[in-house]
Amino acid sequence: VANLHDEFHGNVTMEFKDSTFMRACSLILSWNSEVFTYLFSELRQGTIELKDFSKEVAVMFLESLYSGVVTVEKSQFREINKISHAFKVKWMVEKCTDAFTQFCESCSHDYTDMVFLFNE
Repeated sequence: VANLHDEFHGNVTMEFKDSTFMRACSLILSWNSEVFTYLFSELRQGTIELKDFSKEVAVMFLESLYSGVVTVEKSQFREINKISHAFKVKWMVEKCTDAFTQFCESCSHDYTDMVFLFNE
């Protein structure tokens, strides 16, 4: 907590696909992701673009980093899985793997339920 006012752990800006912004704490983001650690400590980036993901999923991702909880729905599985892998958030990748396993176990025998993996 003492480091929150330090230059390294000060607030950063997250930029979304729709060109809107959200402030975040680099300490919390870095604690969850070695990619964020690299972006902040090595590259000294103050603005992170999350333009490869829908704003809804990007905000959900950030909220999950703060809370430590993620809910993976079929409709958002691909994007949540993609963003958690992109930023190397190990615990979230594990949650996506668990969710995928549950989705597979609940599928019909012809696996038509798995279409959500291929829809964008």
